[in-house]
Amino acid sequence: DRLIAAGEKLFAQRGLVGVSIRELAREAGTNSALISYYFGGKDGLYEAVLERQFAPIASLLDTVADLTMTPPDRIIHYARSVAGIHGNRPYLTKYLTWEMVSPSRYFESFIRRYIQRVYAFLHRAFREGATRGEFRGDLDPEATTLALVGMLNFYYIVRPIRQQLLADGAERERDERYVLEAVNIFLDGVKRYENEP
Repeated sequence: DRLIAAGEKLFAQRGLVGVSIRELAREAGTNSALISYYFGGKDGLYEAVLERQFAPIASLLDTVADLTMTPPDRIIHYARSVAGIHGNRPYLTKYLTWEMVSPSRYFESFIRRYIQRVYAFLHRAFREGATRGEFRGDLDPEATTLALVGMLNFYYIVRPIRQQLLADGAERERDERYVLEAVNIFLDGVKRYENEP
Protein backbone atom coordinates (compact mmCIF):
# COMPACT_ATOMS: atom_id res chain seq x y z
CA ASP A 1 0.00 0.00 0.00
CA ARG A 2 2.83 2.40 0.82
CA LEU A 3 4.52 1.68 -2.49
CA ILE A 4 1.28 2.20 -4.42
CA ALA A 5 0.63 5.46 -2.55
CA ALA A 6 4.17 6.63 -3.35
CA GLY A 7 3.69 5.62 -6.98
CA GLU A 8 0.36 7.44 -7.22
CA LYS A 9 1.98 10.68 -6.14
CA LEU A 10 5.26 10.47 -8.08
CA PHE A 11 3.93 8.98 -11.33
CA ALA A 12 1.19 11.64 -11.37
CA GLN A 13 3.84 14.36 -11.11
CA ARG A 14 6.38 13.03 -13.65
CA GLY A 15 4.93 10.03 -15.48
CA LEU A 16 6.25 6.49 -15.65
CA VAL A 17 9.56 7.35 -17.33
CA GLY A 18 10.31 10.33 -15.08
CA VAL A 19 10.41 8.41 -11.79
CA SER A 20 13.19 6.09 -10.62
CA ILE A 21 12.85 2.97 -8.48
CA ARG A 22 15.08 4.62 -5.88
CA GLU A 23 12.74 7.65 -5.66
CA LEU A 24 9.70 5.39 -5.29
CA ALA A 25 11.33 3.43 -2.47
CA ARG A 26 12.46 6.60 -0.70
CA GLU A 27 8.95 8.13 -0.94
CA ALA A 28 7.42 4.91 0.43
CA GLY A 29 10.08 4.56 3.15
CA THR A 30 10.95 1.04 1.98
CA ASN A 31 13.72 -0.92 0.32
CA SER A 32 13.77 -0.65 -3.49
CA ALA A 33 13.98 -4.47 -3.75
CA LEU A 34 10.38 -4.62 -2.49
CA ILE A 35 9.20 -3.05 -5.76
CA SER A 36 10.52 -6.07 -7.66
CA TYR A 37 9.33 -8.48 -4.98
CA TYR A 38 5.71 -7.26 -4.94
CA PHE A 39 5.26 -5.84 -8.44
CA GLY A 40 8.00 -7.34 -10.61
CA GLY A 41 9.53 -3.89 -11.15
CA LYS A 42 8.58 -0.27 -11.74
CA ASP A 43 6.23 -1.08 -14.64
CA GLY A 44 4.29 -3.51 -12.45
CA LEU A 45 3.93 -0.86 -9.76
CA TYR A 46 2.70 1.61 -12.37
CA GLU A 47 0.11 -0.93 -13.53
CA ALA A 48 -1.07 -1.40 -9.91
CA VAL A 49 -1.35 2.38 -9.55
CA LEU A 50 -3.42 2.61 -12.74
CA GLU A 51 -5.69 -0.17 -11.49
CA ARG A 52 -6.29 1.69 -8.23
CA GLN A 53 -6.97 4.94 -10.06
CA PHE A 54 -9.41 3.52 -12.61
CA ALA A 55 -11.13 0.69 -10.70
CA PRO A 56 -13.87 3.01 -9.33
CA ILE A 57 -14.96 3.76 -12.90
CA ALA A 58 -15.55 0.07 -13.60
CA SER A 59 -17.40 -0.22 -10.29
CA LEU A 60 -19.61 2.74 -11.15
CA LEU A 61 -20.49 1.32 -14.57
CA ASP A 62 -21.24 -2.11 -13.08
CA THR A 63 -23.54 -0.51 -10.49
CA VAL A 64 -25.39 1.66 -13.01
CA ALA A 65 -25.87 -1.31 -15.35
CA ASP A 66 -27.86 -3.06 -12.61
CA LEU A 67 -30.18 -0.09 -11.97
CA THR A 68 -33.49 0.41 -13.74
CA MET A 69 -33.36 4.07 -14.74
CA THR A 70 -34.39 6.28 -17.61
CA PRO A 71 -31.54 7.45 -19.88
CA PRO A 72 -31.51 10.98 -18.35
CA ASP A 73 -31.41 9.52 -14.83
CA ARG A 74 -28.53 7.19 -15.77
CA ILE A 75 -26.58 10.16 -17.11
CA ILE A 76 -27.25 12.23 -13.97
CA HIS A 77 -26.26 9.31 -11.75
CA TYR A 78 -23.08 8.84 -13.78
CA ALA A 79 -22.19 12.56 -13.60
CA ARG A 80 -22.81 12.75 -9.84
CA SER A 81 -20.63 9.66 -9.34
CA VAL A 82 -17.87 11.18 -11.47
CA ALA A 83 -17.63 14.02 -8.94
CA GLY A 84 -17.15 11.49 -6.14
CA ILE A 85 -14.56 9.51 -8.07
CA HIS A 86 -12.50 12.60 -8.86
CA GLY A 87 -12.84 13.75 -5.26
CA ASN A 88 -11.41 10.45 -4.01
CA ARG A 89 -8.85 10.14 -6.82
CA PRO A 90 -7.32 13.62 -7.23
CA TYR A 91 -4.58 12.25 -9.53
CA LEU A 92 -6.96 10.55 -11.97
CA THR A 93 -6.93 13.33 -14.58
CA LYS A 94 -3.14 13.49 -14.39
CA TYR A 95 -2.97 9.82 -15.37
CA LEU A 96 -5.42 10.38 -18.20
CA THR A 97 -3.32 13.31 -19.39
CA TRP A 98 -0.01 11.44 -19.11
CA GLU A 99 -1.41 8.49 -21.03
CA MET A 100 -2.80 10.69 -23.80
CA VAL A 101 0.33 12.81 -24.16
CA SER A 102 2.92 10.07 -23.66
CA PRO A 103 1.20 6.67 -23.80
CA SER A 104 2.77 3.84 -21.84
CA ARG A 105 2.53 0.23 -22.97
CA TYR A 106 -0.64 0.01 -20.85
CA PHE A 107 -2.58 2.59 -22.86
CA GLU A 108 -4.13 0.21 -25.38
CA SER A 109 -4.88 -2.71 -23.09
CA PHE A 110 -5.69 -0.94 -19.85
CA ILE A 111 -6.61 2.73 -20.03
CA ARG A 112 -8.56 2.39 -23.27
CA ARG A 113 -10.58 -0.46 -21.72
CA TYR A 114 -12.04 1.96 -19.14
CA ILE A 115 -12.48 4.84 -21.55
CA GLN A 116 -14.31 2.60 -24.02
CA ARG A 117 -16.69 1.39 -21.28
CA VAL A 118 -17.57 4.97 -20.34
CA TYR A 119 -18.08 5.87 -23.99
CA ALA A 120 -20.27 2.81 -24.62
CA PHE A 121 -22.36 3.49 -21.51
CA LEU A 122 -23.07 7.13 -22.40
CA HIS A 123 -23.50 6.43 -26.11
CA ARG A 124 -26.12 3.77 -25.30
CA ALA A 125 -27.95 6.13 -22.92
CA PHE A 126 -28.12 8.93 -25.52
CA ARG A 127 -29.15 6.55 -28.32
CA GLU A 128 -31.84 4.96 -26.15
CA GLY A 129 -33.08 8.36 -24.96
CA ALA A 130 -33.42 9.55 -28.56
CA THR A 131 -35.24 6.34 -29.56
CA ARG A 132 -37.66 6.69 -26.64
CA GLY A 133 -38.37 10.34 -27.47
CA GLU A 134 -36.76 11.73 -24.31
CA PHE A 135 -33.95 13.34 -26.31
CA ARG A 136 -34.07 15.11 -29.66
CA GLY A 137 -34.56 12.80 -32.61
CA ASP A 138 -31.72 14.42 -34.57
CA LEU A 139 -29.25 13.80 -31.73
CA ASP A 140 -25.86 12.42 -32.77
CA PRO A 141 -25.01 10.01 -29.91
CA GLU A 142 -21.29 10.03 -30.76
CA ALA A 143 -20.88 13.81 -30.72
CA THR A 144 -23.16 14.13 -27.69
CA THR A 145 -21.15 11.56 -25.72
CA LEU A 146 -17.84 13.26 -26.51
CA ALA A 147 -19.28 16.67 -25.62
CA LEU A 148 -20.51 15.52 -22.21
CA VAL A 149 -17.27 13.68 -21.37
CA GLY A 150 -15.29 16.77 -22.37
CA MET A 151 -17.50 19.07 -20.32
CA LEU A 152 -17.19 16.95 -17.17
CA ASN A 153 -13.50 16.07 -17.44
CA PHE A 154 -12.23 19.51 -18.42
CA TYR A 155 -13.43 20.83 -15.08
CA TYR A 156 -11.10 18.37 -13.32
CA ILE A 157 -8.21 18.85 -15.73
CA VAL A 158 -8.08 22.55 -14.80
CA ARG A 159 -8.21 21.75 -11.06
CA PRO A 160 -4.83 23.42 -10.32
CA ILE A 161 -6.09 26.70 -11.80
CA ARG A 162 -9.39 26.46 -9.91
CA GLN A 163 -7.58 25.79 -6.63
CA GLN A 164 -5.60 29.01 -7.01
CA LEU A 165 -8.56 31.12 -8.09
CA LEU A 166 -11.07 29.71 -5.59
CA ALA A 167 -8.98 28.80 -2.54
CA ASP A 168 -11.82 28.73 -0.01
CA GLY A 169 -11.66 25.06 1.03
CA ALA A 170 -15.10 24.23 -0.39
CA GLU A 171 -13.83 22.20 -3.34
CA ARG A 172 -15.87 19.02 -2.83
CA GLU A 173 -19.15 20.94 -2.53
CA ARG A 174 -18.24 23.04 -5.56
CA ASP A 175 -17.35 19.91 -7.56
CA GLU A 176 -20.76 18.33 -7.02
CA ARG A 177 -22.57 21.62 -7.69
CA TYR A 178 -20.64 22.09 -10.93
CA VAL A 179 -21.27 18.55 -12.15
CA LEU A 180 -25.00 18.71 -11.43
CA GLU A 181 -25.34 22.17 -12.98
CA ALA A 182 -23.32 21.16 -16.06
CA VAL A 183 -25.27 17.95 -16.64
CA ASN A 184 -28.63 19.71 -16.13
CA ILE A 185 -27.69 22.41 -18.66
CA PHE A 186 -26.46 19.71 -21.02
CA LEU A 187 -29.62 17.61 -20.69
CA ASP A 188 -31.78 20.71 -21.26
CA GLY A 189 -29.95 21.12 -24.55
CA VAL A 190 -30.49 17.54 -25.74
CA LYS A 191 -34.00 16.84 -24.48
CA ARG A 192 -36.94 16.74 -26.83
CA TYR A 193 -39.54 19.45 -26.28
CA GLU A 194 -43.27 19.05 -26.89
CA ASN A 195 -43.37 21.07 -30.12
CA GLU A 196 -40.42 19.23 -31.71
CA PRO A 197 -40.99 16.48 -34.30
